[in-house]
Amino acid sequence: MRNRRSTIAGLALLFLPLLFSGCVRLGDARPPGPWYQAYQSIDDEASREFVVLALEQAVAEFGEPAIPVNKVLLRRSRKTAEAHAYRIGEDFSLTECVDMTNGVFVIYIGVDPDHKNYFAYLGHECAHLLNPRITDWYMEGLATVFSEQVCRELGKEWGNWKKRFERSQRGPYALSYRMMRALQQAFPAEYPSFVRYAVPNGHGPKWLRIDIDAWLGSLPQERRAEALAIIEPHVSVLRKQTSNQYGFAAPAELQ
Repeated sequence: MRNRRSTIAGLALLFLPLLFSGCVRLGDARPPGPWYQAYQSIDDEASREFVVLALEQAVAEFGEPAIPVNKVLLRRSRKTAEAHAYRIGEDFSLTECVDMTNGVFVIYIGVDPDHKNYFAYLGHECAHLLNPRITDWYMEGLATVFSEQVCRELGKEWGNWKKRFERSQRGPYALSYRMMRALQQAFPAEYPSFVRYAVPNGHGPKWLRIDIDAWLGSLPQERRAEALAIIEPHVSVLRKQTSNQYGFAAPAELQ
């Protein structure tokens, strides 16, 4: 998931500083109006149907979204012709809520609809509709596991993600995927409650992380060691992959 951003805070990093040469204006810092209007619309019925069905599956597994989802706009993260002069990022995948009152979300996808990984990206972003404010590696892994499931159930290609994520020993998306997949397999009844254990992540009141100690506390006491054994091999790498956009809190017992 190259260049993925899960938070609106991360969006600010996509707008590069202006550079001027003489009197030639190279572009404003950002387009006027909602910034998603600077990106190409995805007008694809199969994509819209996929989003509806994926959201239904996410709700069935994890419960209702933190913000009711009433409308989802799809964007290919490539600039429109009108926005070509603006210095804004491209080819990222992201889910954001642009109108909390009316439940309007935008999903950006960094590849075209005919790309082999397109529905893998789209499935991942659909999981973030549950709560786009959660920005840590537990949630990223959960979204990737969900993407694999929903693509399989809806008959969509999962591209080359399986091969990449099974082979990688250091990639944080691969490790978070394998960690969360193992937790789901070991704790099928408790796994869906992950998204309900969200607390402030320390980077502003809007952004959240999974409280892993609270989730572990919900497990039967005799099985906590099993969950810790699943998480422990991934702690070292994921700790090094933290930023304002992606956090990772190791369980207290593994500190």
